[in-house]
Amino acid sequence: MTVAVTPDDLLEFVERSPLAVAAHDKAAWLALFAPRHVVEDPVGGRPVVGGLYDRRGGSRGPHALSRFWDTYIAPRSIRFRYDGPDIVRGLDVVRNVTIEITDTAGVVLETPAYLLYELTTDSGPLRIGRLAAHWEVGPVVAQLAGFDRAHTRSIAQTNIRLLKYQGLGGAFAFGRAMRSVGNSGKAAVAELVSQAQAGSDDAVQLFGGAVVGNLTKVIASGDVVVSTCVGGEVPAVLFCYLDRRSGTVVGTDLFTAPEGVGLPR
Repeated sequence: MTVAVTPDDLLEFVERSPLAVAAHDKAAWLALFAPRHVVEDPVGGRPVVGGLYDRRGGSRGPHALSRFWDTYIAPRSIRFRYDGPDIVRGLDVVRNVTIEITDTAGVVLETPAYLLYELTTDSGPLRIGRLAAHWEVGPVVAQLAGFDRAHTRSIAQTNIRLLKYQGLGGAFAFGRAMRSVGNSGKAAVAELVSQAQAGSDDAVQLFGGAVVGNLTKVIASGDVVVSTCVGGEVPAVLFCYLDRRSGTVVGTDLFTAPEGVGLPR
């Protein structure tokens, strides 16, 4: 059965996620996700997959997502600041945010991010089928650097929770998330934009014929580079997918804001 939803419905629904996080309402947060879901947080790390048999949980269900909450959300105060307009396309919503995280040691982390919610009505009511959080692990880890008591406690507490809820494999997987296309990937995207603006047919075709420019807040996570931009004279968020062996852009996805929304400064 197909459920009719409006863009306002989608925006109201995705806002329930940060509200549940801020309220530390685990049950409400878990209920937002479809039975079969994928959470990539961060993109480039080990995905959390629901709907498969979970050996530790002993059944099919949101066991891995529950452990994700216990590892990363439960011990922290998390606040979202919105850096740009939310963009709705079909059942997808892109949010441009900065996540402010305060842990139990009192350390505050600032995490610029893009959140891509791919929603679904396959199981009836609106639910999250995939959540992709694009943020850079390295700069966040660097904020933990320090030899004062608070930073030392913060690192120790994080490591303990990683091992308790994710195991050694999960801890190593989080570390591997620091490896991304990085600055070279960002440079490849900037070069592609320049080529498109110079009239390169191949570059223009990769952008689907759109004129793209004014890249800001550029984030590399995994094999993806995401940035705020101007696309077709309106605010947009550009996702560029790279071949990690060649370092070249092999695909793009442009989310454009509705007409009447101001351009990014």
